[in-house]
Amino acid sequence: MKRYLITSRTVVYLLIISLTFFNTSCKKDKAGEKPELPPEESLFMDFSDFDSRPDQKSKGTTYNNFVYSYLNVVFWNTVSTASLAVPAIAYGHMLNQNARYLGDNVWEWVDYFTYVQTDYVATLTATRLNNEEFSMEMVIAEESNPEAGFKWFEGIVRYDHTSATWDIYKYDGGSPVKILEVDWTRDYEDDTSSLTYIYVEPGQAETGSSINFGIDPSLDYNAWYTISLSTETIEIQWDRATKAGRVRNPDYFSDNNWHCWDAYLADIECPVL
Repeated sequence: MKRYLITSRTVVYLLIISLTFFNTSCKKDKAGEKPELPPEESLFMDFSDFDSRPDQKSKGTTYNNFVYSYLNVVFWNTVSTASLAVPAIAYGHMLNQNARYLGDNVWEWVDYFTYVQTDYVATLTATRLNNEEFSMEMVIAEESNPEAGFKWFEGIVRYDHTSATWDIYKYDGGSPVKILEVDWTRDYEDDTSSLTYIYVEPGQAETGSSINFGIDPSLDYNAWYTISLSTETIEIQWDRATKAGRVRNPDYFSDNNWHCWDAYLADIECPVL
């Protein structure tokens, strides 16, 4: 009788353990908070107000102040376009797509697109890190060879979309090289934002230089670039609605004054603000 009770208890214990194991192994992976993709402005800098030079055919009118500003922005526009034109297309599409949950707090977006007559597939993955942040990574490959993908960028984003940091890469002889470090912040109450690119490609003349693009609607000149180079700092400010603006660089102008342009980008005396 005693032996029968021991055997019965053993069977019951084994049954409980088996049911517990079965229940645990069959339970679906419970996802944490799904990441919402941050806005494009968190990574892609807006150069649209300085993407072309003015027509300088008007007799007696000069455009030196705007043109000087434009020429200093061109370098950063070129670096940004070369590094981010392709992923910008895919990212724009993904903002309107639903992610697929892969398990283990990982989500995936996939986009097929064509750029310069080549078909590509982009894969963006987001991984929940904690209650505050998630990581992101975009890999792009030619559609004909999806296994040979290239990681264009990776970053850390806050769930509330108030800040993000990114690393941007290019391939040099088959090896990834980091060329830009990016920092973004956004204050939704004041509607202000700041996006900074730091050029970190090794061995270049301007390695370590940076550009900061900021927006503050409360200011007369409500947008700005601050460009820090190895030998000088250029401050550019303008009104996003009228396009009128000003520039300051003591090393170039030999003074500490602002030098202005009007809504037609022509040189003017700076107004009193």
